[in-house]
Amino acid sequence: MTVIFAIVIIIFHAIIYYLYSEYLVLRHKYPPGPLPLPFVGNFLQIDLAYPHRSMIKWKKKFGPMFTIWLPGPVIVLADYKLLHETLINQGNVFAGRPTSFVYGIFSRHHPDGDGIILSQNEKWSNQRRFALKVFRDFGMGRNMMEQKVRYYADTLVQYLKKEIGADGLKTTITDLHLPITFCVGNIIHDLILGKNYEYGDKEFLRFKKLIDSTLKDFVSVPMLLVNRYPIVRFLLPTYYRYCKNGFALQHFFLKHIEEHEKAVVTSRNEENEPNDFIDAYLRNMIKYAEGRQYDRITLALNSGDLWTGGMETTVTTLRWAIIYLIHNPDIQKLVHNEIDKHLGTRTVYWADRTAMHYTSAVICEVQRIVNILPWHIPHATTSSTTLCGYKIQKGTVIMPQIGAINFDENLYQNPETFQPSRFLSSEGTLCNIDHLIPFGIGKRSCLGEALARTELFIILTTLLQNFEFSAAHGKLPSLKRHPGMVSVPQNYECQIRLRNELS
Repeated sequence: MTVIFAIVIIIFHAIIYYLYSEYLVLRHKYPPGPLPLPFVGNFLQIDLAYPHRSMIKWKKKFGPMFTIWLPGPVIVLADYKLLHETLINQGNVFAGRPTSFVYGIFSRHHPDGDGIILSQNEKWSNQRRFALKVFRDFGMGRNMMEQKVRYYADTLVQYLKKEIGADGLKTTITDLHLPITFCVGNIIHDLILGKNYEYGDKEFLRFKKLIDSTLKDFVSVPMLLVNRYPIVRFLLPTYYRYCKNGFALQHFFLKHIEEHEKAVVTSRNEENEPNDFIDAYLRNMIKYAEGRQYDRITLALNSGDLWTGGMETTVTTLRWAIIYLIHNPDIQKLVHNEIDKHLGTRTVYWADRTAMHYTSAVICEVQRIVNILPWHIPHATTSSTTLCGYKIQKGTVIMPQIGAINFDENLYQNPETFQPSRFLSSEGTLCNIDHLIPFGIGKRSCLGEALARTELFIILTTLLQNFEFSAAHGKLPSLKRHPGMVSVPQNYECQIRLRNELS
């Protein structure tokens, strides 16, 4: 009994010490914010499906810069001017990534991280610079990459037309999730792996399932607890699932890297142009004698980062676009009219966007209201600095909150309403886009932005050129979303009708 009592006393004092050090001492070193709960911080106080709503509420109370605990301290920046000051004016200072247990699981706990998204310092700058070079060589933002996007957009249209024709009718009811996923996924697979998949391919579907599970677990309560208190990982099934799926993804890319290595060794002709990102990276490894900045694990992580960043967000944005157009058939009709006026039945080109202001405004409004990354990937300060009168120490975790900007009532009237006209001037031209930053800003902005913008415009315009979308069985798709790293909609079916069959 005495031993049990002693253990209870020790645990009690440990809790008191933790609460004192974590919440009475540490809190005074950071900007004010909501009162955290012991051990879990503020996570349970956040609307997980719509984090921006909680952030806006706290912004009104504490100002545009405040601290939340997840369960470690995170300084939230919920104002466009603050983001510009930190990510542009002090870009080098705020370009780091947090050093944490979860971030290090797949990066071998390298002090500078690994891959493109979660690395920092020289390793990050080298990997990002090389990826941008490869993308430019493959024509990102130029005609060669646009040709790929047009090709896969056309394969999507042909697939849907086949689905419609299979019923012997002029319309069909289907779930667009997988067709859009294969369309966009094949674009990024072509870029990274130099291959594509038939619609319904089992390897692709397994890969997509692993990605979805990993992204969902990444921002879950159990993994945030593991990040702060690594010892608890042995008690949490989520941790084991996260590791299992993450390493399975890494193995997927390592398998393709091995296949590429055999091809590179076989050819040994440096005059041949690389066929894809992995091919170009392997040639770079040979050139630099496999220096520390270039190795197979890093290549696998880079490939996974590019695939996730280049596929998941674009697919989800397109799925949301169809949902909002089904909810707003009058807006869909205006897009159809603009397409008929400027394009007719000819092929869609990226250059067409300059004349298609309403379609561009619809895409902008989808990006704003969807807030595709409700949990923006955290930054960390690379050196000490001062912000809003507060001393910010080196290594402080910073979270840009783009959602709080997207729904700022001072920038957008009735921000919860889908209203593309907010991005149009009185003359009908595109405007008011300065504060719309779905790809981030500064040194850590999305390196695939040019490709993503091209995909969104060409794929959505091509779909609307050929089809009309409406509710299946008279039931509108839900506007509710799943909690997670990406704002994923609930699954839905829709009715698709060929436009050239409309009376």
